[in-house]
Amino acid sequence: MDKHVTIIGAGVIGLTLAKELAINGIDVEVYDSKKTASEGQAKASGILSITGLKSAGLPYKKSIINTLNGAVLHAGRETLKIRSSTAMAYVVDRGLLAESCMGIAKDAGATVTLGKRFSKDDVLRAAEDKGNILVGADGAVSTVASAFGFPSIDEYVLTYKAEYERANIDGKSAVNLFFSNEISNGFFGWAVPHSSQRIEIGLGISGRARANSYTAFKRFLGDGSLNYMLEGSRKVNGYASVIPLGCRKVTAKGNVLLVGDAAGQVKSTTGGGIIFGSLCAKVLARSITNNIKRGSPLSLYEREWRKKYGAELKLHSILHSYYSSLDTKSFEILFKLSKMFGTGEFLGKYGDMDRPSLMLKRFFLRGLAK
Repeated sequence: MDKHVTIIGAGVIGLTLAKELAINGIDVEVYDSKKTASEGQAKASGILSITGLKSAGLPYKKSIINTLNGAVLHAGRETLKIRSSTAMAYVVDRGLLAESCMGIAKDAGATVTLGKRFSKDDVLRAAEDKGNILVGADGAVSTVASAFGFPSIDEYVLTYKAEYERANIDGKSAVNLFFSNEISNGFFGWAVPHSSQRIEIGLGISGRARANSYTAFKRFLGDGSLNYMLEGSRKVNGYASVIPLGCRKVTAKGNVLLVGDAAGQVKSTTGGGIIFGSLCAKVLARSITNNIKRGSPLSLYEREWRKKYGAELKLHSILHSYYSSLDTKSFEILFKLSKMFGTGEFLGKYGDMDRPSLMLKRFFLRGLAK
């Protein structure tokens, strides 16, 4: 029996998987309820590390909005500046990135069908065909995961972000991050410049908080931190979204597999899922290809992606748990100590948004070298 692959979810992750499979001659179809690949992509921020984009092999160049070489961290009356002599990250238009991924997937031979919604019954029927491998790449609230009883994700972040034009931006090469667990409750706020006069303001809160992200966002706007930036500006849009924090304990069941946000393959520190999701999609593509061509078990996907990226994602989770436990006074003390020990300069030189383990290795090696 000839096997084929059905992917639910035509985001960057699902389309990356489709491209990798099609390149290897696998019959693959992608379905999504949205009418365009770019639909809904603006809900999430588009800050992606340059090293991560290159390692994931994503077609990002046509989607670049801005280039970042630093960050300014704020907590109470303290700030910590991190600057690099080279570009560290790009702000990308996620809609354009998704459209580029779709074009490449189609060119490789994948079939992409938009405007078709799959219910729980639909995905259950799709998996009944033992010649069909079903992949859920359908986001944090995954219909595929729910239909097949995959373990739940323990924690989510609720976010709200909006873009403003005619904003006052002193320098468009740095992102501003605001830490105040009294307002952001387990996450942080951000101000991301898109250009010299357009800025994205956002806030995330723990899904365990008894609040909604828009209410928290309004508190963030009202605490005075953003007054200068937004004075005289005009809001042009606003979006709410849900981000998983933490991987599912199981991501493969028989001929049904999960990848990306659906699997919880997301950095808990920032909520970013594109880089690790794309890297795990490549692992999944190899597992599916080996299953179809060589008879290798699909369950190897679970072992392989955790072996390659599980420890790094766990470290992101530990770091998130740490900073989400701090009150504003503790953050102020941490920033003061960081400045005393030159942490800002170290992060500017050796920082890596995706691989905190690499930063720790560099930190200890630097200490030993002294």
